[in-house]
This record gives sequence, C-alpha cells and structure tokens, in this order.
Amino acid sequence: MPHFVMSYYFMEVFYSLVNTPLVGRERAIIMDVNEVFGHFYTIFDVLLTTGAMVLILGSRKEASGVTLLLMGRVVHRLFFSIWTVFFYFLFNDSLDVGSLLMLMAAKIEMRDQKEWPQMAKWKYQLLLLGGRVCLSSLFIMWLDEGLDTFFSISSKVLWFFIIAGFQCKLFAYLTVIALLYHDVFSNHWSMLWGWNDRLLSIQYFSLLFSKIGGFLMLSELGGGKWSIDGLRNRKGSQWEKKGNYRIIKDQTSA
Repeated sequence: MPHFVMSYYFMEVFYSLVNTPLVGRERAIIMDVNEVFGHFYTIFDVLLTTGAMVLILGSRKEASGVTLLLMGRVVHRLFFSIWTVFFYFLFNDSLDVGSLLMLMAAKIEMRDQKEWPQMAKWKYQLLLLGGRVCLSSLFIMWLDEGLDTFFSISSKVLWFFIIAGFQCKLFAYLTVIALLYHDVFSNHWSMLWGWNDRLLSIQYFSLLFSKIGGFLMLSELGGGKWSIDGLRNRKGSQWEKKGNYRIIKDQTSA
C-alpha cells in the first residue's frame, strides 16, 4: 500500500520529465514569469519529489521524505492555486497528507517490534489520528459535488464512522468500495480516461491508487488509541485485568 501512495508522486515526476518543455512553459505562464524560471522550478520539483520517494521507500527516514513532499506541496499550492476554488484544493491536499501520514504509520508498524521501546508511541498514535482526520476530507469533497441522494447519505454515514473511529477497519474497506464506484463506475469515469493525453490519464489512475492505498492502510492499522475503537479496546483490557485479579484472589483465599 505504501507503493500505491507513492505511485501518484512517481507519475507526477514521470509526466514532468516526459513533457518538461510543456510543463515548464505552462508554469511560467501561470506565475507570469520568464519561461526559464518555469523550467527551473520544474527541475527543482522533480528533484525534490524524487529525493523524497527514495527516502520514504528506500530508507527508514520516511519522516524526512514526507516533510520534503509537504514542503513541495506548500510551495506548489502558493504558486499555482486558483484562489476562487482554494478550499477544494485545501481538502484535496488534506487527502494527500492523510495518505502520507498513514504511510508513515505503516512503515513504523512494519518494523521489528523490538525497536518500538526506542520510539515515542504517542507519535504513532498521532499519525493514526491525523491520517484518519485528513482522509475524511474525501467525504467533504463528495458532499460538495451534489451527488445522488443514496450516495450522499452513504457518504455521510461513512464520514461519521471514520472520523469517530468506530468499526474503523470495516468502514475503511467500505470507503474503498464507495471510492471505486465514485471514480470508476459513475459518471466521474471521464476524470480517469477521458483525456487526450494518455500519460495524464495514467496519472489520474495513480491518484486513485493513492487514495485507495491510504484507506487500505487505515483498514489494516485501525483508528488508533484516540478513537472509539481504541477506547473500547482499553476498557476491554481493563476488565480482563480485573477479572484475572478476582480469580487469583479467590484461589489465594481458598
């Protein structure tokens, strides 16, 4: 699933490399600067994203890699945002951040459990909380689209259970199904393969994979400590400890 998330950034780099003259020229026009600066920024963005991917997938410094990606996102958003639809871009970026936070949590989870005492466990739980909240921005974008009544109600139900962290693993799986319906089997399919540029279509497919990867990692890792599921698990473990204590006490008195 981390590779699913990274596929979107890989396709961004690949598209920029294949269409460097076009991408650089377009960015120069948007920023209203000399074309040379547009090409310079494109090269900078490619190197930054490539370095971040190497750190995330090829080393244990995923935090540094994610930080680089977020820095690139902030700069990109400042330069190229259409401010009349700023909140759409904000929620879209929040979705990307959620997938990256879940990626960091998954990388930590995959390590040897012997290394966990050296880590601050609250940081892991914070990643799960932040990832869950940021991924929930997907439902806000869906509600803003004015979808059909059934899908709108389903989105609100999924949003509630994901943000609350109740049966989080189950509803994360259901969100993947809803995501496939929304992006592939509904009238939004044109955003995937309705482009004249084949590379651009592949890039949008990779964005779909990135979103699916984020929610599948959520389905595996769960809502974490700061969720209703986490609260129920803590209460359950407390009752088990109390029950064991009563059994031991009875045996001693006997």
